Amino acid sequence: MVKYFIEYQHLPKGSPRPHDDGEIVGIEVSDKGGFAALPNVGDYIHIDNSMDGGERAAFSGKVRSRYFRYIRISNDDITCLINIVVEETSDDLGKLVKE
Repeated sequence: MVKYFIEYQHLPKGSPRPHDDGEIVGIEVSDKGGFAALPNVGDYIHIDNSMDGGERAAFSGKVRSRYFRYIRISNDDITCLINIVVEETSDDLGKLVKE
């Protein structure tokens, strides 16, 4: 069985490295019936954590990279850690969708 842990990091405009803000979204799924739609490189996303009392970061931008790390726990169990870096952009996100 493979367990997937997906996390997001914010890359401010002009910064060489993303912030490590801790858990931003914290998605966990497995290959036994689990499913999570992941944004691809170049996709725009918005993460709104306003309802959690300020415990998690909120940001918008374009996916810059996705990094997959596979760790074998045993012969039958593998963990896949997926890190998605979201780069701040000056693109007008209001032009992407009409709300």
